[in-house]
Amino acid sequence: MSNPGDEVNDKNQGQQNPGDLGSSAQMPLKYKFREMKVHSSDEWMAGSTKKYRKVYDRYETTYLRVEISFFNKLFDEADWTASIRSKCFFATGSQRNELSNFEEKRTILKDENIVFVRHSWGNAIPGDYWRKGNYVWEAYIDEVKIGEANFYIEDIGVPGADGANLYFDVDSVKLYEGDGQASTLPDKKYIKKFSQKDTRFAWAEFNFRNKTEKDYMAEIFFLYSDGDGQPKGSQSYILYVPVNTVGQIYTAHAGWGNQMPGSWHNDMYTMEIVFMDTLVATIPFQVGDAFEEGAVPVIAGKSPLLNQASNLAGTADLDALLAQSLEELNNLTGLNKIKAEVQEMVQLVRFYQETGKDVLNKFSLHTVFTGNPGTGKTTVARILSNIYKGLGILEKGHLVEVDREGLVAGYIGQTAIKTGEKIKEAMGGVLFIDEAYSLAQEKGSPYDFGGEAIQVILKRMEDMRGKFGVIVAGYTQNMHGFINSNPGLKSRFDKYFHFEDYTPDEMFVIGLTMFRAEGVMPDVDAATHLKAYFSFLFKHRDEHFGNARTVRQTVAEAVKNQNLRLAAIRKEERTPDMLSTVIFDDVKEFEMKESEFDEHRIGFKMKGDE
Repeated sequence: MSNPGDEVNDKNQGQQNPGDLGSSAQMPLKYKFREMKVHSSDEWMAGSTKKYRKVYDRYETTYLRVEISFFNKLFDEADWTASIRSKCFFATGSQRNELSNFEEKRTILKDENIVFVRHSWGNAIPGDYWRKGNYVWEAYIDEVKIGEANFYIEDIGVPGADGANLYFDVDSVKLYEGDGQASTLPDKKYIKKFSQKDTRFAWAEFNFRNKTEKDYMAEIFFLYSDGDGQPKGSQSYILYVPVNTVGQIYTAHAGWGNQMPGSWHNDMYTMEIVFMDTLVATIPFQVGDAFEEGAVPVIAGKSPLLNQASNLAGTADLDALLAQSLEELNNLTGLNKIKAEVQEMVQLVRFYQETGKDVLNKFSLHTVFTGNPGTGKTTVARILSNIYKGLGILEKGHLVEVDREGLVAGYIGQTAIKTGEKIKEAMGGVLFIDEAYSLAQEKGSPYDFGGEAIQVILKRMEDMRGKFGVIVAGYTQNMHGFINSNPGLKSRFDKYFHFEDYTPDEMFVIGLTMFRAEGVMPDVDAATHLKAYFSFLFKHRDEHFGNARTVRQTVAEAVKNQNLRLAAIRKEERTPDMLSTVIFDDVKEFEMKESEFDEHRIGFKMKGDE
């Protein structure tokens, strides 16, 4: 049985595989490219597959993942090693802006016939990273490009609580029979019952009415099942819906079967039509003794089939949550030492659990985070709380963020109540105390309410052992003084994570992510200047170095400059490239003058400076 759409739109078909090129003087070929697919949900489906798609709405999307597969030509012969690299680009016309560049050193085992490699990019907040546009993922083996996969991001919105599709409404679904090219015929005979002995492909004509002014790519999935609910086949159809076409009807066709009759049995079948992982229509149909003309019943269905990765923590099992959280951590820029330490921690906890050891006697939930501002401490704390839940250590895995003001009251006796309420809120998760050293700054004062908060926290940590975690964070020197100021603190906090300052290269990568979130990217001259500027800031950094916060300030100022520059240009003269590009003039104010550098400025010349 085959899919009549198999021959459509495969950029890799008909192309010579780099792994097949060569002469007798070259090394023996080790691989043959198979395919690349993109998916957002990390859930495993039937046949060890994923929920592959090419079109996503930004508001549903957290991480996007690419699956690279190739045939191992040394199967059953020998192991070998390869450098496997993936690059993700935002594509505008002929220009490609690189978003990610990930290399994986991999040993290909001789018992691997087909090798699968999966990389991901994005962040854990739906709608925060990806923006509307065209994207492409490229794959390389030993720096030789072997293939690519295109995908699209739209920004219409996902179904709300009422399940309403914001893209389109179902107009009609009609069924017809034919060969593999039947969808191109101008005249079709619509039927409600198929002939078992005569049916080749069972085709569907899906008509939908556009309901948005925006343009978008519509990817429609058609899923065929037999009377027992067993999957029989599937096909997808992609079409472009232009702007300003509200009310216009568009049509997608799909067929499944064989060029020769006989692949269908006398049975009741079901075809489901799915868009953006949402069931939009179900069509039951029968295969019997003879064709019967007429309309088939269409059951409207607007309930999401499966939640996206952003809802995984509430619906999927703990192993899936753990895998997602570790993936989110590993996708953060920099923090390599912390990533390794967390991975070791996870391995140890798994070992304790597998060997029946008391995890709480071997492992502490309470941690000290040290480092300068803007180094990702709060982000890592949130991820770590989910990791604890994924490991089965904490029940909820949520994060409650507080500082001194959130714990300390102005009158005797009230601090204990206020602190206790925050601890109660954090039960089953993690209490994250930023600038925790400020709790001890009034030591010796008759109004030492910070010390009262510390005592309440220490007592609850002991009384509610294993019920919640505490992470205290702040400047390195201040935090060491804070922990050493109280024997109780020193005995309960025995795990330290130090957050290094971001390097200039890491600052630039963070900046690109922030620019991308604003829908713009710097051109070559602007990028070169920003790299030099971040190097300058890094060279002159002190204990108040802002790291990612400084990068955010810089990006915000550059975007504002770009907007002001474009505002001075007539609307009809602004091109899409102009709107999506930051140029040197937008960043030239970020000057690198050591004589002007002081702790009160982040290095750029503000308007009006002499």
